[in-house]
Amino acid sequence: MIKLNITNMEKFLQTVNECTDPVYLADSDGTRRNLKEYSLQNRLLQNFRENHEYLPITLETPNPADYLHIIFYYIGEV
Repeated sequence: MIKLNITNMEKFLQTVNECTDPVYLADSDGTRRNLKEYSLQNRLLQNFRENHEYLPITLETPNPADYLHIIFYYIGEV
């Protein structure tokens, strides 16, 4: 599990879509949803814009290579 503060949603979603396996968005109630679904990405983008281009999220990535891919994206953004 990883907690991120997203400041560039388009680049973040591009990174998620490049992952080979599902990337799950973990909600506070324990619900996990596949972040590679287009409808969920649209809702996140809308929330991001409403929140003044900032969005804290929690992810779960079962594939270690995908986890590293997201971490390397995030290191480059911060």
